[in-house]
Amino acid sequence: MKKLFVTVLAAGMTTAAFCQKTFILSHQDKKGFFAVSAGASVPVGRFASCSATDDQACMAGNGLAFNVSAGYRIAGPVGLMIRGEQHRNSVNTGAMLDALYRNESDVWTARADNWSILTMMVGPYVSIPVTGRLSVDARLLAGRALAVLPNTSMSGTFGHTEMSLKTTGSQSNAMAYGGGLSLRYRLGRSTALNLNADYSRSDFTFNNLTSIATSANSVSKSSNYSSDRTVGVVSVSAGVSLLFGTKYRPF
Repeated sequence: MKKLFVTVLAAGMTTAAFCQKTFILSHQDKKGFFAVSAGASVPVGRFASCSATDDQACMAGNGLAFNVSAGYRIAGPVGLMIRGEQHRNSVNTGAMLDALYRNESDVWTARADNWSILTMMVGPYVSIPVTGRLSVDARLLAGRALAVLPNTSMSGTFGHTEMSLKTTGSQSNAMAYGGGLSLRYRLGRSTALNLNADYSRSDFTFNNLTSIATSANSVSKSSNYSSDRTVGVVSVSAGVSLLFGTKYRPF
């Protein structure tokens, strides 16, 4: 009986020590992170504008966003991070048709590729602890962006004449500016769930654009031209984080 008691006591102490160790490690401050997230991309401003009188209206619709980021605190709650994000946004083809002058009896259809925006930005961030497991990160970033202006086409009839209009897309680079917030919840020693909200903006100039109009047996092609477009997007995403860089570790 005495040996059984000692065995049970030892097992209990071992279990308690393991639980205590796990608890301590799961609450230890981590200085760095690597995160992967995915979610929704929402166009804002002129990027979402569908006005027929706005020659810079991008007519972008909702899409998908995917991002990866990494950061490391270098002075208390303040650190540096790098963040890359990919946006894929549809084009509002209904708005394209609304901007086209045509008779009520005319039947037209429109097609368009997706907008594609890739941003790579760096900048400072601040990590603010809320509870033992919950923290909030705030960031201000700047960098470069690459955008692809989509190809578009419309076809239909004007009276009894069949017509079509095609515009070629292009790609452009520009400066990118943004900022955002992340809510991070610790799951264990080195993992966390994160919920993010970010805004980014870039001013692009797309060059070498052309338009081709076809009517009956005639084809009319424009000369190359340029177009300025402002791309503003808000992304709301969720994902996981890998935490690293413990300053002091007793185990």
